[in-house]
Amino acid sequence: MGPWWGEMRRRNNRVTMSLPVELITDGKKLRAVTQDLSPLGMFVRLSPPLPVGTVLQLVMSPNGQRRVTTGQVTHSLTEVEAKTLGRFPGVGVVFRDPVRPSDELFADAVNRLLESHHAAQPAHDIRIVVADPETRILERLSTALGTAGFFVATATNGMEAIGACLTRTPDVVLVERDMPVVDGLHVLQEMGRHTELASVPVMMMSSDSTDLARLQAFQLGAADYIPKPFTVLEIILRARRWALASQRDTSRVILRGTLAELGLPALLTIFEQERKSGQLALTHNEHLAWIEFADGKIVRAKSTELEGDSKATMLRLLDWREGYFELSAGSPDGAKPELTGSIMEHAQLRDEAGR
Repeated sequence: MGPWWGEMRRRNNRVTMSLPVELITDGKKLRAVTQDLSPLGMFVRLSPPLPVGTVLQLVMSPNGQRRVTTGQVTHSLTEVEAKTLGRFPGVGVVFRDPVRPSDELFADAVNRLLESHHAAQPAHDIRIVVADPETRILERLSTALGTAGFFVATATNGMEAIGACLTRTPDVVLVERDMPVVDGLHVLQEMGRHTELASVPVMMMSSDSTDLARLQAFQLGAADYIPKPFTVLEIILRARRWALASQRDTSRVILRGTLAELGLPALLTIFEQERKSGQLALTHNEHLAWIEFADGKIVRAKSTELEGDSKATMLRLLDWREGYFELSAGSPDGAKPELTGSIMEHAQLRDEAGR
């Protein structure tokens, strides 16, 4: 695939950044806006997206200085896929390794933009979003957490909580399960659709502490479940521990959701296109399953429902139509991809069974 792909597999210094950019391909100029930027590439909002493999020129003009380099589309997100994942349609583009002076100037401009972004971030302790419809509880928590050194953003309903998280990514979230507009469970689901929010630990509080209520919250991605009433000191200690643990975690959750919204075959296809590495955890009824990836290729699969090899397990998992999924970043140990044809084989088996 050439030197363009050199470090693409490595996690890199990617930040959310909206910048005007011009894409030039086949003599056509397309004006667009970036969604995020890193030293190795960028995601550009574009509808309809360009096909994977498209070679193009990228033009940016930070501080009025025109900078040009060559790139290649590595993955494409359509309108339907983007809506399902809570993202914008567009293309992921990797920059060519610098071979010309213009490439070096472009890389230097990107690094300066990233350095300026990080320098502009204010220093503070732990940032927390607290959401509860009861003003009395909200004021009590906000005052206590602020005194304890937290930077606190408050919300009185689920939509406000989601907006606060999207405005600036928090280190931890404390959300009431039952809220107006949308509830805490919906907040969990929406955060799971955003890469920058999926790894944020969410502490859910509620007067309903039944097993079913707690299980539902944990399946949707909650890190903690706190029954009401509680002490403020308990909240402070738990919030600080979750935030610090998340900051040290190298295997962060990067996507969560339900299989009813996005089927497993579609998920696996997206992971292959985006060359994901990590582990996909699945829950269905009382069963658990895990699928491991390396550069988008399936390495192994295992399940509490089945005994058998990875291939048999994988074919069974592809029949799951309901349940929950959670993708964590990481690299599987040592094993080579051995299930790359599972989706096609499963589709053929279903087609034969339907005849």
